[in-house]
Amino acid sequence: MKRMITVLIVLLLITGSAAAVSQVDLVILHTNDMHGRIEPDLDNAIMGMPYIAALVAQYREQYPNVWVMDAGDTIHGRPITDRLYGESTIEAMNMAGYDFMAPGNHDFNFGYDRLMALEEQMEFQLLAANVYKDDVQLFTPYSVQEVAGKRVGILGLATSDTYTTTHPDNIRDLEFRDMVSTAQHYVDILRSDYGVDMVIVLGHVGFGRNYPSTDITAAVSGIDLFVDGHSHSTLPEGEMHNGTLFVQANEYSHYLGRVYIDLSGDEPVMAASLIPAADAFAVEPVEAVVEYLAEARVEVRRRLLGN
Repeated sequence: MKRMITVLIVLLLITGSAAAVSQVDLVILHTNDMHGRIEPDLDNAIMGMPYIAALVAQYREQYPNVWVMDAGDTIHGRPITDRLYGESTIEAMNMAGYDFMAPGNHDFNFGYDRLMALEEQMEFQLLAANVYKDDVQLFTPYSVQEVAGKRVGILGLATSDTYTTTHPDNIRDLEFRDMVSTAQHYVDILRSDYGVDMVIVLGHVGFGRNYPSTDITAAVSGIDLFVDGHSHSTLPEGEMHNGTLFVQANEYSHYLGRVYIDLSGDEPVMAASLIPAADAFAVEPVEAVVEYLAEARVEVRRRLLGN
């Protein structure tokens, strides 16, 4: 009986809000501003990577097209991440099945060269169109994917707040170019050169007062979905601004964001929601991720003790 109840909870968890679209061609699961909270903490409603990985697996069993995105400020913030200079975060994200990430300002805290080294370990794409060094783009600017017979473009953006929110030495000689003009340039490329049917911006930019993500869509048309971070905003059903749906999932993996997308028409139809940690805890965590984090904790202790 207990197993049957658990299965029913999981089914409700996965199908919740899907009825808002006629069909589900693509599911986007998203996180932002985890700040190193890769370990579960049931008392403080933090999923951590073992539960995120479990949810991702459940959704991929149910739907053929599921993308997992992170909007930055992820690899730094707790001893298990900081003492291993971000490696534990990337390995756990690989195990959870992430597909795309945009770098946040604190993802440069170990230095941009360390972030680039970690990029080599990523089994997902790190996207940022507006970060340059010596007039050369530092990261891949965008990705174009085929899904359900349609083309979807994903454009990455990194906040220029990075200039003042990490140590200057971490980003020495880096340039964070204007996000509005960068977005306009690449949306034009995605729409004109690739003929995409949908444009997603994955950005560590920030939503609401004193943050410019809605300024981007006020100036740039053709962005359907903005998966955002930096402001730690909680958007239970997303918010529409300037014809763009904005989504953000608070912080620390208290929530996993979810967007159901119907691509059958001329324009994508989307339904956004948040999965709270309390619901995620109804799913069994992925044991391989639990075991990896235990090994990482041992390595952190070894380094702290110097043996």
